[in-house]
Amino acid sequence: MNSAQVRAKARLAVKRREENIEAEEIEGGEINLIPYLDIVTNLMLFLLASISAGFILGQINTTLPDHVPASAVKPTDPKKKPEEQLQIVVSVTKKNIILWSISGLEGTLPEPKAAIPRLPARRGEAPKYEYWRLNSALVEIASRRWKGRLRPCDTYEIILQADGEIPYETVIDVMDTMRRKLPKQFTKEEKLTRVTMPEDEDPNDQRCKNPKQKFDPETHLLFPDILFSLGFE
Repeated sequence: MNSAQVRAKARLAVKRREENIEAEEIEGGEINLIPYLDIVTNLMLFLLASISAGFILGQINTTLPDHVPASAVKPTDPKKKPEEQLQIVVSVTKKNIILWSISGLEGTLPEPKAAIPRLPARRGEAPKYEYWRLNSALVEIASRRWKGRLRPCDTYEIILQADGEIPYETVIDVMDTMRRKLPKQFTKEEKLTRVTMPEDEDPNDQRCKNPKQKFDPETHLLFPDILFSLGFE
């Protein structure tokens, strides 16, 4: 018997077996569910992959704010004291960081309180600036205006503007610099002492509307309430 005859007999045996299985299914009233289960499994995997990709890519907004005029920020309230509505702005550009205030009490955009230059960086690296200078300027403002005094809640607000091409890594570094006083040579590997908001008269008041503890820049946060502006015109 040659190989062709062997293959022919094998095909005949397989065909006969398939016919027997079909006959048994018809006589017994049972259906072979294995092919259907394979189809359902493949469909479920495809649907799960589609839903996951849609959630990850469709729900997370990874764009920086659009550009609108700075005048879109709400105006000052004449009923409040000037030191309670400084409206300090930190503008991050490709060349430098500009610290100024909409009220004009801590510099203006043409004549800012401080202009922090960008540091040299390797090609492809995120922009870095002299963050310690920004931090020192913010500490000076907070200390001069509120150290040893009860600091109103609204004064913890600060506005952050960022150029549309500034990466998130740099934006996060700027936010860390604005939140609390940092050592001049601070590195991310160092462990900082814990700082908090001043205590309130009402323990349930989370917005420091009735502070009973005087502000201390060494132990309290500087500007933790960061508002994102929609950018330059």
